Parts: sequence; C-alpha cells; structure tokens
Amino acid sequence: MNTLRTFLFSSALLVLLVLAAAVQPAIAQKAHGIQEHHQTIPAGKTCSSCHQMTYAQWKGSPHGTNDVQCTVCHGEITAQSVAATPALSVCEACHTEQVAQLKSDPFMKRKTCVTCHPAHGFMVHKKAAATGK
Repeated sequence: MNTLRTFLFSSALLVLLVLAAAVQPAIAQKAHGIQEHHQTIPAGKTCSSCHQMTYAQWKGSPHGTNDVQCTVCHGEITAQSVAATPALSVCEACHTEQVAQLKSDPFMKRKTCVTCHPAHGFMVHKKAAATGK
C-alpha cells in the first residue's frame, strides 16, 4: 500500500512539474534581446507587407492604437538583423513603472512582459471594481 501511495504521489508531482514547465513562455524576454537575420525591406514595402497576421494583431492592440511603430521595439531594418525578441529595457523605455514592479515582485521572478502580454496581441488589464464589505 505504501508503494502505491509513493507511486501516485510521484506521478502527480511529475505531472505538475511538466505542466509548470509548459506554461512558461516559449520565448522569454531577457535583459538582452534576441537578434535574428532579416532581409532588408525593399523600397515601397513595410513590415506589414510580409507580416500580415502579426500586423493585424498589433493593429488591434494598445501599441497599434497608439501607433507605436514596429521599429520602436524591433529596431530599424537597415542592418541584416532585427530584435526578434526585444530586450526588457526596450519595454522599460516607455513602461518604466510596470517594469520596475515586474522586477521587484517575487511572484514575477523569471517572468517577463511577454509572459502575460503576448508581444503583438496583448490587451490592457481591466481593474476589478472594489467590493465593499
């Protein structure tokens, strides 16, 4: 009976560890951005010429609504590389208070902006109404 309990406990623990690893962001935002090779954009073309789905998501996000252009986060596409995943300092340039909170909250350890806010399709938090007791 004790062996069965040990097996069940070990199995449950293994499942929880696998689930915990699975919910971590696939691409974590680090102190240094991830650079990727990118072709130079031909004259008369824009990011949305090739990245139509990403552009559509971005357009509906607060960044799109406020016309925060692709180059603000990803850099100019004049070089042969682009910040595929911008560094946390890029977010911090505009969102100083939020990044400071993220860095100081023990619950947010190893989490980044993109953990909760997908890069191009995030929505702002809606604050819950205060309940009187």
